[in-house]
Amino acid sequence: MNNEIKRHFYNGVDYKIDKKNKIVKLMPSFFDKIKNKKLWGKFGFKKIGGSSIGDVLLVDQYKSQFMAYCRMTWIGIPILDRKYVDAGTIIEPKVIEVIEKITNKKIQTFDPYDYQFDYFKNKDDVVGGLPDGYIKEDNLVIEIKTTNEKNFEKWQKYGIPQAYHKQSQLYSYLMGAKKYSIVATFLKNEDYKDPSQYPIEKRKVKNWTFNVDFLQAKDDIKKVKDWYYKFTSFNISPKYNEVLDAELLEWLEPHNSEEWEKLRKKWIEEGKIN
Repeated sequence: MNNEIKRHFYNGVDYKIDKKNKIVKLMPSFFDKIKNKKLWGKFGFKKIGGSSIGDVLLVDQYKSQFMAYCRMTWIGIPILDRKYVDAGTIIEPKVIEVIEKITNKKIQTFDPYDYQFDYFKNKDDVVGGLPDGYIKEDNLVIEIKTTNEKNFEKWQKYGIPQAYHKQSQLYSYLMGAKKYSIVATFLKNEDYKDPSQYPIEKRKVKNWTFNVDFLQAKDDIKKVKDWYYKFTSFNISPKYNEVLDAELLEWLEPHNSEEWEKLRKKWIEEGKIN
């Protein structure tokens, strides 16, 4: 259950919030563990993938390199309400079926357990993640998004969020694909209650296909890697923004399990933890 979220790391024990300089410093012993892949005996810095790509590249005003850093160092905020993630996981195969039916082409998918949740595990040392699908005959990567129906008109008018473009294009670049498609289905609020019953034939499904801009992708991956190598070489985070990173900072604040329990109950009351 989400209200039983466990945390492993605490302020003053594994890291320290420096409010004067607006940074977080990892404690030397904790930094040594992740630098040398000794966290829980075998884990080091997490790779950059998914939403972290957009955060590192600062594709819009809501992105945060501090957020990406906290994810990378294991101290980031967990998923507090899984309904959106669960909906995506459950509905994604339905979208794949629709695409295969319309195109009459087989889509290769990647079982996360077969790839240890990282298709690029042995292909790249910084960028990680799992593409949603690939059509070999078209050399085309497919990225699936499940989003609220209110975004349909917004995406039609202003385009797909840049973070989705960057993620899809970097995956395509690393796979040697020439094109990528972002396929979205738009959910009504009630669809989140039981996504296994999602009536996809009654909902909007739209596809956007783009050519990979190899020069841009090459530049993006250089920026991501330069940032990654910089912030894994020492124990100090990028500066945080007190407004943009407010919830994350609240998560980082507890010094012990008692303080975390107090915050957990507060978040349940506020509806942040569903």
